[in-house]
Amino acid sequence: MNPNDYAILIGIDSYPELGEGNSPVDLRGPRNDVDAMKKWLLDPNGGGLPGVQNIFEPLAVPHVPGAAVPTAGQLDQLMSNIDGVAQANKKARKGMQVGRRLYIYMSGHGFSPGRQRACLFTADAKERLGLNIHATGWLNWLQDAGYFREFVLWVDACMNRASFLQPHDPPLPLAAASNPPLANFVAFAAQRPLKAVEVPIAEDEDRTHGVFTWTLLEGLRGAAADVNGRVTGRSLADWVRNAQSARFVQRDRDDRDVAQEPEVVQEDSGLIFARGVTPPAYEVTLTFKASATGANAHLWSGSPPVVSRTFTVDDGPKVLALKPGLYLMEVPDAGLRHGFEVVRPTKVAIVDAGVPVMQFDGSEVYRLDVDPGDPTAEIFVVDNRFSLVDYGPAHLSTPLPPGLFKVKIRIGNAITQRVVMLDRDHPLTDLGQAQLLATVVPLPDTAASHEYHQAGRRRAVDAANALVALPGQAVIMVMVRTYSRKIDTVPGTTPPWHGVSIVDANGEAVIDMEQVRERHEGGDAYAFSVAAVDPGSYFLRQDIEEGHAIEQSLIVCAGWRTEVFVLRRVVPGATKVDPRPRAAVMMRRLGEEHDAETDAEDRMAETAKQAMANERRILSARLEEMLMLKSRNPVAGIIGGHLLLIERERDSGRDISMLDTVVANLRGLLGEGHPDVEALALQCADPKLRRVNALRGPPMFQRSWALLAQAARKRVDLVPADMWARIQALAALPPFLVWNTDEEVKSSARKELARAVLRPQVSTPPSPPSQALQPGMLPKVAKRAPRSVPRSPEALARLPRATRARAASLNLPPCALEALKAGME
Repeated sequence: MNPNDYAILIGIDSYPELGEGNSPVDLRGPRNDVDAMKKWLLDPNGGGLPGVQNIFEPLAVPHVPGAAVPTAGQLDQLMSNIDGVAQANKKARKGMQVGRRLYIYMSGHGFSPGRQRACLFTADAKERLGLNIHATGWLNWLQDAGYFREFVLWVDACMNRASFLQPHDPPLPLAAASNPPLANFVAFAAQRPLKAVEVPIAEDEDRTHGVFTWTLLEGLRGAAADVNGRVTGRSLADWVRNAQSARFVQRDRDDRDVAQEPEVVQEDSGLIFARGVTPPAYEVTLTFKASATGANAHLWSGSPPVVSRTFTVDDGPKVLALKPGLYLMEVPDAGLRHGFEVVRPTKVAIVDAGVPVMQFDGSEVYRLDVDPGDPTAEIFVVDNRFSLVDYGPAHLSTPLPPGLFKVKIRIGNAITQRVVMLDRDHPLTDLGQAQLLATVVPLPDTAASHEYHQAGRRRAVDAANALVALPGQAVIMVMVRTYSRKIDTVPGTTPPWHGVSIVDANGEAVIDMEQVRERHEGGDAYAFSVAAVDPGSYFLRQDIEEGHAIEQSLIVCAGWRTEVFVLRRVVPGATKVDPRPRAAVMMRRLGEEHDAETDAEDRMAETAKQAMANERRILSARLEEMLMLKSRNPVAGIIGGHLLLIERERDSGRDISMLDTVVANLRGLLGEGHPDVEALALQCADPKLRRVNALRGPPMFQRSWALLAQAARKRVDLVPADMWARIQALAALPPFLVWNTDEEVKSSARKELARAVLRPQVSTPPSPPSQALQPGMLPKVAKRAPRSVPRSPEALARLPRATRARAASLNLPPCALEALKAGME
C-alpha cells in the first residue's frame, strides 16, 4: 500500500453550452475513465492508495444530464483542497509536505495554450466563455510548493480547439519550496493542435473510454512492464507512444487531425508505478496466403530473437496468445517473411515476401540503413520492448545487434511504420503502404487534395502572372477550397469562400472571396482571386462561426507574389465544415511559373511548417540547405530560421551561425522591416544584423511574435501599442499568429490577461480540505490598487518578479501592460 499517495480525478462528459451557438457537445467516456482510473488507484497491486479518503473528486456534484457541473469555481476549490491539507499540517507542526506522490487525472474537452501546456474546459464553459482549469498551471504550482516528492499528470482531452482566452491559473499566491520534485510523469492524449479519440472497449463490455486512458491503464496493469516486472515512467511512456493508435478505427488512423501519438512531456525512469507485474497475453489471429497451406511456419520473438512457435499452416486462421512486443512470422517454403507488433487483441494477414532468416548467434553487428527519400522525415528505431534505440532526421544508418525492430517514419503529420528482422545488413527503402501527408496547399500525392484542386492552383498562378503590376507593386493570390474525400458535395456544407477576405491595415477589403467569379462548385468546391497591390501590411480574415472572425498577418513585399491558401475540411464522419481554420502562405517572384519544382519546394515548406508548429527537431544538413539557401520561397527561409532556433532551445550548444546568412539573404530579398525577418535578426550572432528597423506590421508566425515581445522588454518602442491592440485576443493556432477581431472577445481577453498578469494575490488560505464542494468556498482575494506600469526598461525591472514572469510567459510587450493596467483603473 502507498498510504502517502493522493489523487485528484476529474472527468467531465456533459458540456451543455460549449458547442457552436452554445449547443451541447457531450462526451461518453470521461466518467467511465475516472471509474477505471479510480479502480486502478485503489487496487493494492496497482496504485495502492489506502482508500477513497486519499482521492479528491467532485463527488458532491451529482451527475445530472445537461447540468453544467463541475464549474470552474468548484474545480478551483477541489484543487485547493491539497493546499488545505498542507496548511493543516503546518498548523499541526508537521511540515508542509502532504505526501509522497500526487496523481492528477483530467478527462473532457480541452485545449493547449502553448507548447507542453494543457487546459480542461469546465462544464460551465460556453462557446465564447472559455472557462477552464489550467492543468499544467496547477501542476507547476504544486511542484513549486513542494507538497509532494513525485507528480503524475494525465490529461485525456483534445488540443485542437481555438480558444482566445487565457488559461485559468491557480488563484493562490506563488509558492517556492526549497526541494524540487524527485520524479515526474506528464502526458497528454494529443499534441497541439490535434484531437484525442474515445472508442468502445470490448474488454470493458463495450463501455466508451478515451483511447489514451485505456492505453495508460493497460500499461499500468502490466503491458508496459520492463524486464524486471516493473512499470516505470520510461517504460510507460514507451508503451503509450507505440500502443495508442492501435485502438483507433481506420477512420481515425486516416484523419490527420487525430493525434496518432500522445504528448509525453516528462517520463522519469525513477518513477515506479508497479512492481512484480507480468504483461498480458493478447489473442492474435493470423491468416496466410493460400500458397502457404501445408508449409511450416516459424514465429520469431524475443531479444535476441528465437523461434518460439513452429506449426503447419492449414486452411483456416491460426490463433495465438502473444504478449506485447515485436514478432516475425516466417514461412520459408512460401517466401513469406512478415513482421508485426502486438499491443492489443488483433488480426494479422501474413502477406509480406522475403528471404529466409539467416542464422546468427547474437554477437553479430548489422547495419540498418533507412532512407525515406524525404529531407523532412524523422526516423525512429524502436526495439522489442518499444524503447527508442536510435533517431535521426532525413536518413539514418545505424549499427545494431540481431533483433526485431520497428522503424517509424514521421513526415509532417503522417506516420508510417514497419517491423523488420535484422539478421543481415538491411537497407530499408520500402516501408509498405505509406500514410500521405496532409497539406493546406493542394499538392500531388497528398491526403487532402484532388487533381482538380491542383489544376485550380495552376490556373490561379496563371491569373496572377497575367496581372499587369506597376513598378514597385506586388500581387496577392488567394485560393480557398473544401476537402471531404467525397465525390459529390457534402450536403449542408458552407462554401469555402464564405467569409474569407483580404483586408488592408484600415480594414478595407482588397479581395472579397464571396464576390469572385473564378469558382468550381462541384464536388469539393474551390475558388481563387488575384489582385495587384502596393507593398505593406495586409490581413487574411476568415469567418469561422456566425459573427466570429479571425485574422492573421500578411506582409506583402514589392516584386513578390504572396500566395494564400485556405483549406476548410469536412472531417471523416461529419456533415459540415470543421470551424478550425487551416491556412498556408507561400511567396514567389512576380511572373514565376508553376512547375514540379514549385510543388516539391512547397511540400517541403508545408512539412517544415508542421514541424515548426509542433516545435519538433527535423533539421539535417540537407534540409538546412534546401530550406534556407536554395529555396525560391522566402517563407521557407523564415520557417528554417525558426527551426534552427528550436534546435538551439533543445541543445544550447547547437551552432546556429547559418541564421546570420539567412537573415542577410531575406533582407536582401524582402527589404527592411519584415517583422518575421526582424524577429530572427534579434537572435543573430552578428550585432550589426540585430539592428531592427520599424516593423511593417504584426508578424506572420507565433514564434516571431514571442521573439519580438521578449526583445521589447528592453526596447519598449519595438512593438507599438496599435499593433498589440489589434492582435490582443490571440488564439493557440500554431504556427501562425492568429487573433479574434470581435470586440466582445477582445474585451474578455483583456480582462483575462489583466487577471492573469496584474491580479492581486490571495490574502487568506483556502478552506480546509473537504470532499463536499459548496458554493462560496473559494479563497477571498484582497483588493489592491494595480501598480503603475512604467515605460523605461529600468522601471519595468522594478515591477514585482511575479508580474514580470507572468507577462513574459504570455509574450506581452510593455505596451500591453500599460493597456491592461489602464483597463483595471
